[in-house]
Amino acid sequence: MPTPDYWHYPRTALADSVLMAFGSGLSHALTMFAPRRMGKTEFLLKDIAPRAAEQGWRVFYHSFMSDGDEGGEVFRLSLAEFAAGRARTWLKPLTARVSAEVLGVKAELATRDARAPHSLTEVVQALAAGGRCLLLLDEAQILTRQARNEELLGGLRTGLDINKDTLKVLFTGSSREGLRRMFSEARAPFFHFGTNIELPTLERAFCTHLAAAFTRSTGRVLDEAQLWDAFVACGHVPAHLRAVVEAMVLNAGLTLATAVRLTSHHQHDETQYARQLNALPPLDRLVLRAVLTAAPLFAEETRARIGTTLGSAAPSTTLIQSATERLLRDEIITRRERGQYEISDPGFAQWLHALPTASDQAPLE
Repeated sequence: MPTPDYWHYPRTALADSVLMAFGSGLSHALTMFAPRRMGKTEFLLKDIAPRAAEQGWRVFYHSFMSDGDEGGEVFRLSLAEFAAGRARTWLKPLTARVSAEVLGVKAELATRDARAPHSLTEVVQALAAGGRCLLLLDEAQILTRQARNEELLGGLRTGLDINKDTLKVLFTGSSREGLRRMFSEARAPFFHFGTNIELPTLERAFCTHLAAAFTRSTGRVLDEAQLWDAFVACGHVPAHLRAVVEAMVLNAGLTLATAVRLTSHHQHDETQYARQLNALPPLDRLVLRAVLTAAPLFAEETRARIGTTLGSAAPSTTLIQSATERLLRDEIITRRERGQYEISDPGFAQWLHALPTASDQAPLE
């Protein structure tokens, strides 16, 4: 039996509410949004999955984060492997040519034979035949980035629609824009499928928990109030605070303030952020700055300021709209409401806030 992770902060009430919605028949699909490093995956694997298993659910977890160009096919084969645990004879022609590791499928796509593969709808049907199952699909919006996955998404929607009573699904995503494309565009296969929820921001109890775990691990005392201040300063990002505390565990001489300073460079991934900013055209960079400062993008004053910075006339609303659409397409920004935008990655936003104003406006070499 695995040793309990006493560093994990359980979100038991949230897990129970999600499973209640599924178990009672109130919901058959939920979509959960939270930016990266806010604890979505940990919530799925350490709260939802074990709780669901205790209640008799079969649980299937799949992350689309690192599947690359073959993401749709890897998912289909992964789900087929899982379904084959209950329907091995029916799926034998497919599973015989797939090698898999639990929760980390490595599909040997190059070795497939010429026989037509089972469609995803058929795989989902086989899965449903094995009894009730909860699908946890992490970073699902990634599938929308390639047009060739549209047929696969349509097959998944069909299979889930047919088997609502048996199969429940929790989608998660770290991109509002990606999730909007997947669930809110009228032409999308998953248009208006399920209910949208957000992963709540952790409260002060998280810091109390971390301080207690720190004392349990080291025998030293960590001031919970100062830890809370650090958590607020880092934008309530659990992964950031965990990195700070981990640094203090490994180095008894570090103060909290020093640990925050030392880990901020790694957490913000400054090299990646600088590369991302440097790749943007000057106009896009200035639109990004306007989003950062919550300036109205299409207002005359904003466009005039952008034109002054570029040394030209104020760009038209059409040019501003084109730049905005490029930033949305690349999931650098996301829209909250009509005319309101925000930067998708809170870490990137924090890094931009810390830059000298001129450095993210003038072209970078």
